[in-house]
Amino acid sequence: MMIKNQFDIDIPVFGIAKEELEDILRNAPDWWGNDNKEIYDNLIFIIPPATFADVFNELGEPKEELERIQDYKEVIFWSFSRRDYQKTNWWSKTARANISQKLTIRTASTIRKMVGL
Repeated sequence: MMIKNQFDIDIPVFGIAKEELEDILRNAPDWWGNDNKEIYDNLIFIIPPATFADVFNELGEPKEELERIQDYKEVIFWSFSRRDYQKTNWWSKTARANISQKLTIRTASTIRKMVGL
């Protein structure tokens, strides 16, 4: 509301406490956020009132051989092959206008920097 009043711009804003990010990182799956340079690790934040089910229903099943997902609370851990990212099911779909209002995506390294790791 402050942004709308101050700048007359109506944009979605998503905020999360550092403690919540730390909890999310503590509960990351073993395959997410490691040093494998062939894999790209992202964290999808689901913007309320959207839910994991809403996001999953719009994006569909990830391509098992190319990408992995796991939900935790209001986030989805998402990893995919750097080399074959264009062949994944979720890559192009996450940018669609209808779903982009329900989520925001950050890399594993960005999340670690945000919590000071």
